[in-house]
Amino acid sequence: MSERTVRPMKMIVSILGRGQGNAFVRLLTGKHIFFHHQCVGLGTATSDMMDMLGLGTAEKDVLLSIGPSDIVDRALYELSDSLGSGGRGKGRGLVFSLPLTGISSLAAAGILASAAPEERMDDTMKPESKSSLILVSVNQGYTDAVMDTAKKKGASGGTVIRARWASNEQFEQFYGITLQAEKEVVAILVPNDLRNQMMEAINLNHGLKTDAHGVVCSLAVDKAFKLA
Repeated sequence: MSERTVRPMKMIVSILGRGQGNAFVRLLTGKHIFFHHQCVGLGTATSDMMDMLGLGTAEKDVLLSIGPSDIVDRALYELSDSLGSGGRGKGRGLVFSLPLTGISSLAAAGILASAAPEERMDDTMKPESKSSLILVSVNQGYTDAVMDTAKKKGASGGTVIRARWASNEQFEQFYGITLQAEKEVVAILVPNDLRNQMMEAINLNHGLKTDAHGVVCSLAVDKAFKLA
């Protein structure tokens, strides 16, 4: 792995309605972002809430896209202007960026080869880190309880991604527990001022010493906006 590239990289995480991923890939490609992975997530709203909102299904397209930092910053600035909800209501999706601290040299070379020339960013386009992404890995069946705790601390919603525990036995031996193989990862975007108290509450109620066997961490988010 190389921790140095000619240009810093960022990842865009886009959480969209089911079936909207391909269209958003085309939109980002038009902004000179060409590296994308797509997976399926589940929204945490109840079925009654989904029906009330007219969304039909809680399934989400989760898109992971990587590009040079300057191109990502400009793309999100332009997209938040044209597609953002401006903070009005819950929105139909969520888009945010995260800085990468390392990437394989071949992947970086491929991304940079197809990227537009580096450009100087206007100060108004530079992102400010006001949010954090909290990730909670728990046993299947505990995501509703995690979200209940998070909402009591100010969270408005989250996205669930199915996962599988793939570590060795040393971690389990250290804590003296046996971890369930099938896991769910809850992703919650929150303002920085709510992050610590929310993580503490989740860890207290759903941490490794509980039946949920939860592990919680957070990542800094550069820019985030809701889709109208």
